[in-house]
Amino acid sequence: MKHVFSRFTPLTLPLRGEVLIEASAGTGKTFTIGLLYLRLLLGLGGHADFIRRLSVKEILVVTFTESSTAELRARIGSNIHELRIACIRGETLNPALATLMSEISNIQQAISHLLIAERNMHHAVICTIHGFCQRILHMKAFEAGMLFTHDFLEDETSLQRRGTIDFWRRDFYSLPLPIVRIINKIWSGPDQLLQTLSPWLHREELTIKEDIHSNDTIEQRHGRIIARINMLKTAWLQIKNLQELIAKSGVNRRIYNSKNLPTWLDRITKWALSETVDYVIAQDLVRFSQNILIDNTIKGESPYHPVFDQIQIFLASQLSLRNLIISRGLKSIRAYTKKEKNTKSQIGFYDLLTFMNIALQKPSGKILATAIRQSYPVVFIDEFQDTDLQQYRIFQTLYYKKPNTALLLIGDPKQAIYSFRGASIFTYMQASSQIKQHYTLDVNQRSSKSMVNSINHLFTHHANPFIFTAIPFIPVQSAKINHDMYFSVSDRKQPALTFWLQPGNGVSLSNYQEYMAKQCAVEISNWLSLAEKNAAFIGNTKIQHPVKTSDIVVLVRNKNEAALVQQALDVLNIPSVYLSNRESVFNTLAAQEVLLLLKAMLTPEKESTFLHCLITNLFGMDATTLDIVKHDEPMWTTFIAEFMDYQNCWKKYGVLPMLRRLIKQRKIEEKLLTSKQGERYLTDLLHIGEILQARFSDFDNHTALVRWLSKKIQKKDAGIPNQRLRVESNHNIVKIITIYKSKGLQYPLVWIPFAISCLQAKHAVYYDDKICTTFLDLNQEPKSMILADRERLAEDVRLLYVALTRSIFHCSVGIAPLCLNIRQNTTKTDLHHSALGYLIQKGKAMDASGLLEALVAFDTDSTTVMISSGESGDTWHGAILKPTIQKTVSNSLLSYPLEDFWRITSYSDLYKQYSLMHLKKWQPMPAKVLDLYFSDVIESNKQVSSALLTPHTFPRGVKSGVFLHKLLETSDTHQLLNKSWLESQLVSQGFSKDWGPVMYTWMKNIVHAPLNHIGVSLSQIPLQDKRVEMQFYLPISPVMTAEKLNNMIRQDPLSASCSPLRFQQVRGMLQGCIDLVFFWHGKYYIVDYKSNWLGPDSTYYTQEIMIDVIREHRYDLQYQFYTLALHRYLRHRLLHYNYEHHFGGIIYLFLRGIEDTNYNHGIYHAALNVNFIDAMDDFFANKI
Repeated sequence: MKHVFSRFTPLTLPLRGEVLIEASAGTGKTFTIGLLYLRLLLGLGGHADFIRRLSVKEILVVTFTESSTAELRARIGSNIHELRIACIRGETLNPALATLMSEISNIQQAISHLLIAERNMHHAVICTIHGFCQRILHMKAFEAGMLFTHDFLEDETSLQRRGTIDFWRRDFYSLPLPIVRIINKIWSGPDQLLQTLSPWLHREELTIKEDIHSNDTIEQRHGRIIARINMLKTAWLQIKNLQELIAKSGVNRRIYNSKNLPTWLDRITKWALSETVDYVIAQDLVRFSQNILIDNTIKGESPYHPVFDQIQIFLASQLSLRNLIISRGLKSIRAYTKKEKNTKSQIGFYDLLTFMNIALQKPSGKILATAIRQSYPVVFIDEFQDTDLQQYRIFQTLYYKKPNTALLLIGDPKQAIYSFRGASIFTYMQASSQIKQHYTLDVNQRSSKSMVNSINHLFTHHANPFIFTAIPFIPVQSAKINHDMYFSVSDRKQPALTFWLQPGNGVSLSNYQEYMAKQCAVEISNWLSLAEKNAAFIGNTKIQHPVKTSDIVVLVRNKNEAALVQQALDVLNIPSVYLSNRESVFNTLAAQEVLLLLKAMLTPEKESTFLHCLITNLFGMDATTLDIVKHDEPMWTTFIAEFMDYQNCWKKYGVLPMLRRLIKQRKIEEKLLTSKQGERYLTDLLHIGEILQARFSDFDNHTALVRWLSKKIQKKDAGIPNQRLRVESNHNIVKIITIYKSKGLQYPLVWIPFAISCLQAKHAVYYDDKICTTFLDLNQEPKSMILADRERLAEDVRLLYVALTRSIFHCSVGIAPLCLNIRQNTTKTDLHHSALGYLIQKGKAMDASGLLEALVAFDTDSTTVMISSGESGDTWHGAILKPTIQKTVSNSLLSYPLEDFWRITSYSDLYKQYSLMHLKKWQPMPAKVLDLYFSDVIESNKQVSSALLTPHTFPRGVKSGVFLHKLLETSDTHQLLNKSWLESQLVSQGFSKDWGPVMYTWMKNIVHAPLNHIGVSLSQIPLQDKRVEMQFYLPISPVMTAEKLNNMIRQDPLSASCSPLRFQQVRGMLQGCIDLVFFWHGKYYIVDYKSNWLGPDSTYYTQEIMIDVIREHRYDLQYQFYTLALHRYLRHRLLHYNYEHHFGGIIYLFLRGIEDTNYNHGIYHAALNVNFIDAMDDFFANKI
């Protein structure tokens, strides 16, 4: 039956009987509930009002998650307060509240009612459906026939595991060994069996489709299978002249040739003659199935024999104990858990609904139902599309066609995406068919007009977009206030919806995912890079702001897709966080290392445990350092004393204070934040500490606490919510979130890179609408699988709708000519099996060109199609050179110097030690070196004649050097040649504006100077192919000494001509920052700016003099470190990376010597030999 939806208006909606309100995404469902709640409190609406005014204690609001409950409570409380203040003032800017105020006849009385409601909000009944059932079963236990002593069981996992072990023991232990071996090939033990059964254990509404032998024991089923195999073997052995029969037929002789046919027959015969002890079937048997022989017959008659039909039937049958064990296991484990809970007077989460239903069906159920209706005459069911049949029956029993009540169902069937939790879209469809009053919210308050139009266009393209005719798509309007919202890039308003099409005639799922992860990352990088230049905005005609990292969200289906996106973003140095991580903190390295630490503290006499503890991240030693410390008695004694101090802190104050003392004393934060995963580790470490601190009161001693932690780590499950991984940071960071978790949320800019990822239904779970029953067909009959996949596709379409409707300004979507089986020789793709393909191709299979034609139909002002270039290599390579987006990290503990054995060093640190130690021993310190290190006294205050203003007379020293570097950090060379900007920069840094003309000419010479033999200049390099201030860290392992480094770098002829380095040994990290890296004609180059003053004119900047300066300042060491850092970076970022092919060299620009008359002066170019860089790589990796 097709229903007509009336347009929702807040004052005319009848608050009596059963009402269904369909709230499409973004149309203000929560706001609507808040308005109707106010009407009930004040008795507004005239003839449409409820029979009397209600208090907050009489209105029941039910939703499905705790977060939704909190949101509704906050919104309703806020509405009550806002309307009360509006009534006091006599005005409001909120048009909806103004409409309500116009209906209030007695303002003072309304203010009084609202004040009472506001003060009693803590009594408001706003809860989850399970919370409601728990509340009723407790408060009205007598009417419900419930005992008061039931304990609530929060997690039934351990109980189910015990039930599985019990089933395994009772049903399997007494079986003959051959059957046990067969079962062990399917499940190695109870835990694996539980993994198979757990998705269905709580879904008792599922009816298992069983065959006529469903009551078999395992031995009986085994006997039937063995008998069936033996029957076929006997039939096979009785055949005569089979080879001749096949040879005379029209079967394909290339396949069934004189070589293959005898071999296959012989192998099958050997199998038929063997004793049947398991269910192993001859692999070649399928060759003689009648349907296969017919398919392989080219012309003439296909071979026929009754045994061929027998083989076909045999191969289609279920020759496994799996289905029987699943069926028996589900029944057994459910019975076990039910019995155990009854024995211990426990009630589980899912039992609440069952007990409530049972209570309402009992003879005393009418009394209970009447009592509930008297307490709560009006009920709102929020997110009604997520109900299951049992939940709906509870409220149907309570309120359906009951006088003086109102049942208000609010939801959106297009957003029903939680079938894996047991939610049933068919329940919504059934309720919809029973309820006569249908209303719809038809104004999208969330998104821009273009975004709304794009979604309307996509979902009206197909006549039946949501598969089931009972779920129509009703286009919505955009709110007028959102009509001027836009997303602008490079002064162009962007389409609201962009399809990124991967080229090709057919791509695999893995190729599509890898490609689109990169495309997504590159596009986000482009947005952010342009935003830094004020060229990417979101907003409206009145207010705009540059795109921020936190404006962007990437929607995925699972953690695997999230990992692909996060890896791609990491390559481009874009910080991101996965907000849907449900992993337990006990599954982390931090948990294992805390366990090791606590064990060592409990048993300090066990030296092996103590030593093992010292090489964790908590103490940070490696084997070499540990050996040094162990054999240094004073140092070893110090460590023991420190360790005992931590032990005393634990026993006196608890785990968390002990860990905080350890973090502070060992400076763990400073050390770990130099690594990519450091923040993650610290977050987990403190989280573990908090949990252990809170749980200690539950145990008698410290040993019991450690035993509990050990069990939690071994369990390896997701755990309860407060034990799941916390987000280390979500400020100014790209968010990655599952579509499921994003429901109800909104984001300015959205990427859906894997919109067409789909896997056809794995299990034959489907709903039979004729008998209103959900079936689980363990035999996976073809008809059942077709029905299950239809439901899978329908939910995928709803999932796509939820994803697309999260965006406010813009949504980018990845699409491709997807082939799930790329080896198939066909031009047709499998895209139509995905939700997006179903909509765009109208459910039809098409080739790549057909997809393109279908997409062209969507190319409008609001929607566009972007066809990616064949390979994203150049775009990807260029993107990795863009500036790093720095993450803000709290360094509250970073106020202590690192120990001598672990520190962060740099080329500058090593050179300072070398220069001071070297000069002290070998020669007096010249004024030039003193100027280099102690040049705070600079010449900027000297008066210089305008005739003498040249790059050579520009003030020297640190201040000038920093100033020049800051200027050249500006990626945009046009900015560098802006005279007024240059003058402003000079003045702001304390230089005279008289230097303006000189600085302009100087910068012009620098940006146009050819940098190498191919003549490229800074002005020619595109912005996207530059990266300024590229920071890096090179790990030093185990210890770097001057002697070792000298021996290694002598392989470079320039280094061999320098004096030996001298510095204190160092272990830790070598840090550096490269002035500029750029990409040109397939190669990557390093540029370093030198502001050194070498003489009064450019003739002092010849190649020979520059080499002498490089030797003097050991710039050779600097460019060796820089080259190694970029080499390692590119090796891990580029596919098929080759140093000689991809690395162009290093360019030193001695800035004062660059003039347009002679570009040979001031520019030094070098490239290290591949053998040298390989040797240096091995040196830092401790391979030599």
